[in-house]
Amino acid sequence: MTFQQIKYVVEIANCGSISRAAESQYVAQAYLSACLRSLEEELHIRIFHRSRRGVELTEQGKEFLSYARPLLMQYDQMQEIYAQDQNERVFRLTVSTQRYPFIIKSFIDYFRQIDPKRYEIHLREENMYRVIDDVCTNRSDIGIIFISRSNEPFIKKHLAVKGVEFNTIATVNAKVFFREDHPMASREEVTLEEMARYPFASFEADSSLSDNFSEEVYIQRFNRNQNHIYVIDRATMMNVLRHTDAFSIGTGILSEGFAGPQLVSRPIANFDRDVQIGWLNVRGRSVPAAVDELIEKIQRTLEDV
Repeated sequence: MTFQQIKYVVEIANCGSISRAAESQYVAQAYLSACLRSLEEELHIRIFHRSRRGVELTEQGKEFLSYARPLLMQYDQMQEIYAQDQNERVFRLTVSTQRYPFIIKSFIDYFRQIDPKRYEIHLREENMYRVIDDVCTNRSDIGIIFISRSNEPFIKKHLAVKGVEFNTIATVNAKVFFREDHPMASREEVTLEEMARYPFASFEADSSLSDNFSEEVYIQRFNRNQNHIYVIDRATMMNVLRHTDAFSIGTGILSEGFAGPQLVSRPIANFDRDVQIGWLNVRGRSVPAAVDELIEKIQRTLEDV
């Protein structure tokens, strides 16, 4: 089976006729029929029903096309990428991350530094489960998540099953964060018991997933009778925290212009250096230079906090 044969099959399906497909591909109808017959014999399937009115996909043919079309699209993309002059190549990077403002700040700083002429970038802010899934399915070049003492055994086991490695970038204190004029803002540190009188804001989780995939640290420690505000996206979370007495909990790293200065963070009493921030990659997979450079930028951002 060759890409040319696959291309011919897709064209026949698009045209609904071998003769019209032959015209569009500038080949003889007999040659195209022979290519199709050779492919069907090789795969031991029948791709088309033939009749005087043209051709129609068989069930096996429909299944074949479901694989063939994405394969051709990827082939065309590769042709486009590598046929270009080195200086004209498109810079491509996909980053999946939990909803951390400092990661976006790090990426913007990195992007300004490399200043690519042509680029295609995907920034995917998602829950922890989806970040891990993006990495293990090669949807993303890098994933950024946190691991805490409470969820580490579960998450490390999940990563091992997926064949994904966690690489620590930094270990930080767990903190609560809220608006700068919050009733608890004058305190140097807080306790979870003190925060129980205020609404807790968190990202809505998939009910089918374990609490260990929660976006917030220590969510399982809170009083289930506590007022709770669930949100879907980071912009809504920022607005809820800025305009109510609600608080959330996590790394507490609030990069100005991306989360501060309207928000402030305070350490939690009796918890020390509990949260590991790290990046994910598939075990054994080489790390692109762009990922290495982005990790360095994230490390510098965290050092400046």
